[in-house]
Amino acid sequence: MPGMRQLTTINSWRLFSLLALATTAATCLGLPFADFRSAHGMEFIIKHSVRCALPSFLLAYTASSLATLWPGPLSRWLLSNRRYLGLAFAYGMALHLALVGYSVLSFGNRLNPTVTALDLTAAAFLLAMTLTSFRWFARRLSLANWRRLHKAGAYTIWLLATYIYCSDVRYERDVVHALVASAFVAAWLLRVAAWAAQHGLIDAVKRPESHRP
Repeated sequence: MPGMRQLTTINSWRLFSLLALATTAATCLGLPFADFRSAHGMEFIIKHSVRCALPSFLLAYTASSLATLWPGPLSRWLLSNRRYLGLAFAYGMALHLALVGYSVLSFGNRLNPTVTALDLTAAAFLLAMTLTSFRWFARRLSLANWRRLHKAGAYTIWLLATYIYCSDVRYERDVVHALVASAFVAAWLLRVAAWAAQHGLIDAVKRPESHRP
């Protein structure tokens, strides 16, 4: 497929740059609907900035599962670029945290202690994962500890986002929150299915081999 071949030529920092540009543009589209004069007016753009960053996280979170369940050029491309997908998510969350910082400094922290603690925990993991995505920091950890950090961080961020969006679905009952919550649950189910395939409990989808005369 020509389209897929063109996509898989976009790799590493080129992919990061395109995702960062797309995240910035998508976030800026929400600016006209924000009111920077009050904490309540900031809520929309703060939530919008998170939603703009989440696609990169979901792709990074499910890359290895997709490669296990549906091996092929596209899933291998996702897996080989997982680092840059994660960095693009970190970039998007940096935009989000900048907006949160402005709101807190201008209007005070309106979040309850539990949500604040969860946010700070996820931010700490994200910072550690971002730094250890670069060789200078990564070489200070053993490979086993590096994997533990990134696995724990990915699940912490997934759990926090799933908790927040499932709570929003419960109280606000709008379609956007329901779709995002469903995407996070589906991402976790993909990881469960990949684990089951790796342990022989289910079969991964195998690509048919071509037979040349």
